[in-house]
Amino acid sequence: MAALGYAGLLPFYAAALYLLLALPGAQHALQGFIVYATVILAFLGGTLWGYAVSQPRPEKHRRLLLSNLVALFAAACALLAQPLAAVIILALGQLALLTYERDRGDCTGWYLRLRTRLTLGVMPAHLLVVLALLR
Repeated sequence: MAALGYAGLLPFYAAALYLLLALPGAQHALQGFIVYATVILAFLGGTLWGYAVSQPRPEKHRRLLLSNLVALFAAACALLAQPLAAVIILALGQLALLTYERDRGDCTGWYLRLRTRLTLGVMPAHLLVVLALLR
């Protein structure tokens, strides 16, 4: 899991560097970054579905609903006409989901450490894209 998780950071940084270097076709790198960030946030929302299975009824329904809302939120971000807003909101979505999981006790032990490292590890890539878009 850790190897796949860390390998999953590579597309974020590849797109961010492509944008920072202003290489030809940078628009495709920006679209790729936003689509990939959308997929990752939706995937992370899906982990809530897995946690919901073991929960009692009212909490189970809340988590199932939230898992679907996270995926829809991520998709809405990808459809924003403003790429800068999409990049920022997708980053905030990842941080918010990690905070929720930590507060609920869903993430514990090695998985919490991995989730935290990966989420914090992707934030500089978002920042680099924001900087590239602002210049």
